[in-house]
Amino acid sequence: MGKHSIEETLKQNPKRFIEVHTYKKEDPLTLSLQEKGVRVHISPKQKLTAIVQSDSHQGFIAKVQEREFLSPKTFLQTAPEKSLVLMCDAIQDPQNFGAILRAAECFGVDAVIYSTNRNVALTPVVSKASVGASELVPLIPVSNLADTMKKFQDGGYFAVATEISDKAQPLATFEFPEQTLLIVSAEGAGIQSLLSKKADFHLYIPMRGSIDSLNVSQATAVFLSHWR
Repeated sequence: MGKHSIEETLKQNPKRFIEVHTYKKEDPLTLSLQEKGVRVHISPKQKLTAIVQSDSHQGFIAKVQEREFLSPKTFLQTAPEKSLVLMCDAIQDPQNFGAILRAAECFGVDAVIYSTNRNVALTPVVSKASVGASELVPLIPVSNLADTMKKFQDGGYFAVATEISDKAQPLATFEFPEQTLLIVSAEGAGIQSLLSKKADFHLYIPMRGSIDSLNVSQATAVFLSHWR
């Protein structure tokens, strides 16, 4: 859902659309969708809200073909020599996950790994918050993050856990490896202990204000900016 995510999907791959619902009959996006041959239904606002269980759809929701996902094996077979892959550990807030995907796309991350049982799924709220990035970033959904981290380490990646701990280095002095698996997690429980224990490096962002932490999407954008 959301105007920007639908605009981006229309720009990148209009064949993904099955149908679009909107109450904005004369909107330029409506006309662009129709020009591209997308089936557009003019529906009451209340129907859109009922379908996605949210009133923040900006007047547009879409049913799309399921996107393609990668497996760790498939990705590692053609992984770039200089590469960053982002691993999301238990990001439950759809706004945060969407914002992380947006940052990943903006900074050119090669893929995003997330857990199929510990992470929020690709919901309409995630799509809207990502501003279309959820349709663009290569995604690797997995059932076990620890096993996946090991596969990437065996494939030449260095695992970097982002956390505040005695082992962690400040971001400003850290030099990212050529192939980096960057692990981020929501505030609270933080990165699961097995991932932290098996990581090659630990990294934190020094704070100077009264508030001692950023939320995970903000922190991820800072880490990716420094990597880029």
